[in-house]
Amino acid sequence: MEILFICRANVGRSQMAPAFFNRLSKKHKAVGAGTHVDNRCGEPLHPFVVQCMSEVGYDLSKNTRKQLTPKMVKNTDKIIVITEKENLPDYVDLSKVVFWEIDDAKDKSLEFHRQIRDQIKSLVEKLVKEIG
Repeated sequence: MEILFICRANVGRSQMAPAFFNRLSKKHKAVGAGTHVDNRCGEPLHPFVVQCMSEVGYDLSKNTRKQLTPKMVKNTDKIIVITEKENLPDYVDLSKVVFWEIDDAKDKSLEFHRQIRDQIKSLVEKLVKEIG
């Protein structure tokens, strides 16, 4: 099973979630993308994201931002959306979607990023248990 995590900018939430998922799941794979990355594709992540993930043993320093594409949606089995529904393009198959309510950490403190990280980790752990 392939899981796709989507947030708005692919700079934080949809980077953390696949990192946790891919380490915790032995049978499944996850990727992340953003709905509004556009001309920022390939840019590095926010330093607070890299730092707070490093604190728990994940190196995201070489990760870059990716724009969501129709091909990504087509090639995935389950989509976890961590942004508002109105940010989703029309080509997202809502029958595959589960919404997670996690605040955007944009312009927030390192401590706020840590809280988001811990919330995402907890939700990913539950997801991995659910799908086996």
